[in-house]
Amino acid sequence: MRQIRRRKPDEEWEINITPMLDIVFIMLVFFVVTASFVQQPGIDPIRPLAQTAATKDRGNILIAVSRTDQVWMHNKRVELHGVRQLVEAAKVANPESSVVIVADQAASTGMVLDLMDNVRAAGVTTIAVAAEGTE
Repeated sequence: MRQIRRRKPDEEWEINITPMLDIVFIMLVFFVVTASFVQQPGIDPIRPLAQTAATKDRGNILIAVSRTDQVWMHNKRVELHGVRQLVEAAKVANPESSVVIVADQAASTGMVLDLMDNVRAAGVTTIAVAAEGTE
């Protein structure tokens, strides 16, 4: 005859969640390492409209120009001549850096061109100007 083994009342079942926690932490490390950290310029200017505006996949250095031609980087107002040093430092941290200039629609063209010259002098040749699409 067969014996049926019955569980003793003092035995408790336990769920081992250690492997699941290991996977969660590995995924967390993966996403933190692969995340692209974008520095915000500090202001949100009104971008001009453009019919040919296209989405840019990369642009890890953001520089903003206000309607009064103030330049902003890393949540601080900077002088035009200080942009070059900041861009050079960002390029050292990431040699494949690209710049996105977020200029207010009322900002002067001369200021945006001077800013582009400073960025190029810092060694970054990939520059985009942000605009709002009309669609």
